[in-house]
Amino acid sequence: MIAALLLMAALLTACAPRSLVPDNGPPEAAEPPSEAARTTLEFWHTYSELEERVFREEVLPLFEQDHPEIRIQDVRKDYTEQLKTNIMASAADGQQPDVMRMDIIWVPEFAKQGLLTELSELEGFDTLQTQFIGSLLETNRYGEGYYGLPVNANTKAAIFNMRLLREAGLSEPPSTFGQLIAAQEQLNSSYPGLSSVGICCAASWGTLPYFWTFGGQLTDEGYTRASGYLDSSQSLAAIAKLQDWVTRGIISRSILTGDPGTWDGLLKGDLLMIDEAHWFYSANRDGEHAEVLSDMQVAPFPDDVRPGTSIIGGENLVLFSNTRYSEAAWTFIRWMMQPQPQLLMARTGLIPTIRDVQPAGGEAWFTPYSAQLDHALPRPPVPAWTQIDDEFARMIERILTGEQPLEEAVRDSAARIDELLSQG
Repeated sequence: MIAALLLMAALLTACAPRSLVPDNGPPEAAEPPSEAARTTLEFWHTYSELEERVFREEVLPLFEQDHPEIRIQDVRKDYTEQLKTNIMASAADGQQPDVMRMDIIWVPEFAKQGLLTELSELEGFDTLQTQFIGSLLETNRYGEGYYGLPVNANTKAAIFNMRLLREAGLSEPPSTFGQLIAAQEQLNSSYPGLSSVGICCAASWGTLPYFWTFGGQLTDEGYTRASGYLDSSQSLAAIAKLQDWVTRGIISRSILTGDPGTWDGLLKGDLLMIDEAHWFYSANRDGEHAEVLSDMQVAPFPDDVRPGTSIIGGENLVLFSNTRYSEAAWTFIRWMMQPQPQLLMARTGLIPTIRDVQPAGGEAWFTPYSAQLDHALPRPPVPAWTQIDDEFARMIERILTGEQPLEEAVRDSAARIDELLSQG
């Protein structure tokens, strides 16, 4: 009988709920990992001084709070002509970082060299890839894989001189190029030197938005050939329109000469519209142009054959292939794609890459640029892009100066670009 009672007492004690608080007081906080136990990642970037300060003082403490087992050693690099060469040399010597914030046009070249990890093979990529705005993820493509994630973006939107457009009877920025040209024609008697559009240069950063908007296509969707696309009837018509508008003074001669500069031309009243990234405002809001800036308004590109289509710039986070800490590095890259770090870096003027992130109390320029990213395309993400860009720019220059007939120039360039694309 006594044995039975003892057994019952033992069973009741075992089934009773256990307290989460020890009898001797509250639990002690978990000890942070020792410095020796933490994984240290080397992270190279080209942030400006302001961007670096926000990253170090606000973003990194949050990451290390969420992931105390990982320490980020950030190294700022100056963005120079030699930087890409220096990084490749460092990688050849095994001195590359674990993670880098890299110019988007470099990613395919580094991927071709076998220096980057294919992120599309890693766990969690499928969930991440659906959250980016427009075609931003495409800037990380090489072949059939993706070798980075877009951490911040930039693009160009249209900036209009609303003082002149109001004189032409427009209270809002024109939504089509036809409306813009009609405004110029109405103003020409009062402003004989006026042009509708100022374009920085013949290079792709300057002319591709117009080429695309006018209906042109540079390559096939897989970026394998230009013949049949650059020399298609639609692309020839787009380039012919560009040529005609320069001849008629709709597009300023600055596309060839750089004079007058597009910023000066807009601010001085020689142009109705330019296209520029968001730094136009930060650079001009103080000083001699601060007052006239109030007459400028940013809006999406006007439509033509296609909806107004701009070009994508920015930086991607990449993971070097021979890092010893790929899991920790992938953790850091994914964390940087969350709203909180994206919003913190947006305070420095960087445009977030994920959808539905709107900086609180953001400047008036933010919404149009964010909206424009939904109608913006990447330069073909191929290793030979720098050479293709040079070929495209020379083609446009030959056509606009009359050095070579349009169809002949386009056919020759399409063949040369095919050769460059065939190199992988």
